[in-house]
Amino acid sequence: MNIIRASMRSTQSGCGTLIVGLIILGAIGSLFDGGSDTSTPRPSATASATSEPEPSPSVAPSLPIALEVDPPATVVRGAEIVLTVRASAGSECEIGVPELAREGETPAALFVPSGGVATFTWRAGSTKGVWFVTVVCTAEFEREALEVTVTIK
Repeated sequence: MNIIRASMRSTQSGCGTLIVGLIILGAIGSLFDGGSDTSTPRPSATASATSEPEPSPSVAPSLPIALEVDPPATVVRGAEIVLTVRASAGSECEIGVPELAREGETPAALFVPSGGVATFTWRAGSTKGVWFVTVVCTAEFEREALEVTVTIK
């Protein structure tokens, strides 16, 4: 009978020790993770993802530039080259023409008018070849670039 009582005491004291140990481990763990807050969550001050604010009437939404360039057909040396650019109205476009593919300076940057079509004009250089011309247009925070070939004979 003493053997049964001794085993019951060790089982009871073992459970108590285990419970106390778990409580201590939990307390130590909360010290290391910054004392996790288990209180009731408060509503956030930020807007939820499901409701979007109405756009301000004074701010236009950003539209893609939708840049298109019509390269000219083959041109002869010294001829006038006209490069037609179609982009969003209000875009600012710049062009990069290799020095040997033009006479004089590179055409200046231009703004695309309300019709969405603008043209760059320059004289073809005296060197024959296929030249890469780069067109870059920017509107607000959008930027788009295209590279086209111009053949000079």
